[in-house]
Amino acid sequence: MRLNFFGREVTITIDDKKINKKGVVSSFVLNNKFRYRFLLLSSMFLIFGIFMETKRINISYHIGDKATKDVIAYKDVVYYKDLLDESVKNRIIENTTPEYDRNKEVEDNSVSQLNTFFDSINWFKLQPEIDNAELKSFIDQNKLNLSVDELRTIILRDSSSYILALVNDMRKIYAEGIVKKGDFDKIVASKDYKLGAEEKKLLKNFMVINMKFNQEKTKEKIDKNIESLKNQEMKIYKGDVILKKGDVITADAYEKLEKLNMVKVSDKARKSTGLLLSFVILSMVLYYILKKYSKKIMDSKAFYPSLITVAILNLIYLAFFQAGFLLYLLPFAIIPIILSILGDRVFAITLSVFNLVLLTRDETWFLITLGVTVVAIYQASALVNRSEFVKLGVFLGVFQALLSVAYGLVNQFPMTILGLLIILSVFSGILTGMICLALLPFFENTFDILTNIKLLELSDFSHPLLRSLLVKASGTFHHSIMVGALAERAAESVGANATFARVASYYHDIGKMKRPNFFVENQKGRENPHNHIKPTLSALIIISHTKDGVAMGKKYNLPKEILDIMVEHHGTTLVQYFYNKAKEEGEEIREQDFRYSGPKPRTKESAIILMADTIEAAVRAAEDKTKENVESLVRYLIKYKIEDGQLSAADITLREIEVIIKAFLDVLQGAYHQRIQYPKVGENKKLVEDEDFKHE
Repeated sequence: MRLNFFGREVTITIDDKKINKKGVVSSFVLNNKFRYRFLLLSSMFLIFGIFMETKRINISYHIGDKATKDVIAYKDVVYYKDLLDESVKNRIIENTTPEYDRNKEVEDNSVSQLNTFFDSINWFKLQPEIDNAELKSFIDQNKLNLSVDELRTIILRDSSSYILALVNDMRKIYAEGIVKKGDFDKIVASKDYKLGAEEKKLLKNFMVINMKFNQEKTKEKIDKNIESLKNQEMKIYKGDVILKKGDVITADAYEKLEKLNMVKVSDKARKSTGLLLSFVILSMVLYYILKKYSKKIMDSKAFYPSLITVAILNLIYLAFFQAGFLLYLLPFAIIPIILSILGDRVFAITLSVFNLVLLTRDETWFLITLGVTVVAIYQASALVNRSEFVKLGVFLGVFQALLSVAYGLVNQFPMTILGLLIILSVFSGILTGMICLALLPFFENTFDILTNIKLLELSDFSHPLLRSLLVKASGTFHHSIMVGALAERAAESVGANATFARVASYYHDIGKMKRPNFFVENQKGRENPHNHIKPTLSALIIISHTKDGVAMGKKYNLPKEILDIMVEHHGTTLVQYFYNKAKEEGEEIREQDFRYSGPKPRTKESAIILMADTIEAAVRAAEDKTKENVESLVRYLIKYKIEDGQLSAADITLREIEVIIKAFLDVLQGAYHQRIQYPKVGENKKLVEDEDFKHE
């Protein structure tokens, strides 16, 4: 089929017989001719999502117009503003408390006059009888505001302690400050002075204004108050309502819109340019990091679905979760969880942080999301089954709630807001777990991606295929378990996917269940059925177990990668025993009829399983399992496979093969540690043609 795609002709070949329904989408996406266009489209999604953030500056705002929609502050802004105008200045002048200087000389003079008064009335105390006319004359002469009876009462109370108490009260009242007439009465009324009516009236005769207005200090105070309103710090908090739909746009609201860069076209152009430049630079950094540390993921089927996930979730965030506290409901942990499951930790943390840097404008929210992202990646990498997604979501929700509450306490949020943050964060976590639970099967099935969770599920011995293998071909089952142990250790030693190597080994020989008795490990001392059939038929039965395994695997929806292992784990090896036997019997034969159809192993894991399968069968069949003989046998068999060209299609080096051999020997020495007589190395060649070995 020929298609014209973006100006270039692309040829797609489809084999109806070999088509894999699950792999149609993935093979289309991963075709090399589409790869970079697909990356371009994914990048366009991401850029579109980023520039969606600038949509708020496309709306025109003018003072006096009515707002056509609610406008919410999308970030925190601090700016400085001069709050002064003439009316404000006049209010400051009116409301500034004047400054006064206290006149001590006036106070001392009043005390002296009071003492003189008491000295003068001593004459009356010496008289046997006080005449009202004389008291009236004294009042008039001294111009006192007292009645005759009030003066008589004061004379009768006169004593040194009485005078001292009045002097002290006078000084206390002066300390309060008498600025104008009438202040004396206010001060005496406001304080707890133990003065009778006569004493109050007496002191009032001698007390005068003791506070002098200080014009210079008052002006300085007014100027200071005016200065404090210049360059006043103003704050706009993320989530603040700037305008509600229908509100008239005031000068103050318009100024806030300006500070949020939501009105000026020049700001829009600068912001767009800045965002584009940031994306280009960070994309280059991201590409370098991924190419250096996650090259396998970039070349895998998981790379482009990961970009799609990031782009779509960014669009959802920009469309629905930017208003106020709704941000705390955003299930942003979906990205790190899905990325860590589809890829690895390095891939997940790199792409997640890259995405956060591009989208997050709030430093506090960036720190909260970064903390939750790191925890999500670490926890997601340890998931062993799908049922744990919701538990992980709840855990992340609680963790986010704790971080949010800590932030709220530092910023003195009210308890109602803290409660809201807790509820939104926990719901965000639950939503994250549920969405991840739904998304993972979609990615696995649509793009035919094999995840570690899928592998761990397949490693469960309760899987129908493994249960059947144990019942129908127990020898093959135990052989597969041993191959899995060898392959896992070897894969770990060279940085290959150890989990996949182990699980694929469990299933690599399931085709033997169709005719289990024709394979020596399942005969258990019974007569070998190959003794009664022709070598050509025996070879066909032995060779067919790979295709039989693929048929069974498809029936149970095993991943394509494991199906590939089934047909690759023998490569194009010659079934030499039956080939030689057929030649001895004089049959007219072709060598290709006695070879596995292949293909040869194409991945490092597949090559490891081929070697592990070969040496496990040979070592188990060998009579002597001493350390030296086992090592000699292992090296001989692997050398034989190399010389036969069975490892030529795999990305594996001789140095890695040496590391793999050492890993194999570690496992074998733990499994077989008998101490018996040393064999002769020359016997190894016989094992290659040995019936028991070749029946594997």
